[in-house]
Amino acid sequence: MLPLLVSVGQKVALWPTLYCLWATLAIGLAIALAGLSSESMTRLLVIVFLFGQIAWRSTWVQAVPWRTYKARFIGLGTVFAAVVEGFHMISMPVFLSLRIGGDTSLAQGLIHYALDLLFTLPAYLVIFAVIWGFITRYHFTLWQYIIVMGLAQALGDGGLFYFINAPGMLFFLPYPMTNYHAINVLPFLAVRDHLPQARSSSVCMYLAVPALMGMYMVCGAIIKLLGRVFGLETT
Repeated sequence: MLPLLVSVGQKVALWPTLYCLWATLAIGLAIALAGLSSESMTRLLVIVFLFGQIAWRSTWVQAVPWRTYKARFIGLGTVFAAVVEGFHMISMPVFLSLRIGGDTSLAQGLIHYALDLLFTLPAYLVIFAVIWGFITRYHFTLWQYIIVMGLAQALGDGGLFYFINAPGMLFFLPYPMTNYHAINVLPFLAVRDHLPQARSSSVCMYLAVPALMGMYMVCGAIIKLLGRVFGLETT
């Protein structure tokens, strides 16, 4: 992964390398402190999945005969989001009532997972449609995209209020960002060479952060409301 993501020609880019080192330290320390908890297992699965995507990226991209590059981007992103949602079923699913534990039967676990996806996948379709709008309008380098979209999704998906209440935990910011690296990096790599040439390099590209945060909040509010209606939201 590192040769692909942090190299520029024959040189190793400084800031991407520093971010990877920060992420490694933050995640390693978090797992060391928490031990092999369900959350730690989720994080390790996400990281393995991310590395597996990069290693077999050509296979992923060619797995489905996407009709358009927009469909490839949104489709891959949504599929990867579904996989990562599966990893979170053992720690923090969309509703705690759907958590899969050691005493959950296979059939019940599959039902819980299907219910989770029923609520979350429509939101991811919207989120990736919004990201598509930004990457077709603005020119993001690979690492601009990785950091901007990862930060926007991590903050939008509950991270903003968490870090406001616990600013000292900002050291561990790469920890939640890996969730979104695992669902949005490969889709970008799969289409970046086919994006419009006349894209702007305006600072307006960073409006992706508040835009995605807003979409997460709207989608999250709708999901929680529907969860209460159907008796799945217990808190």
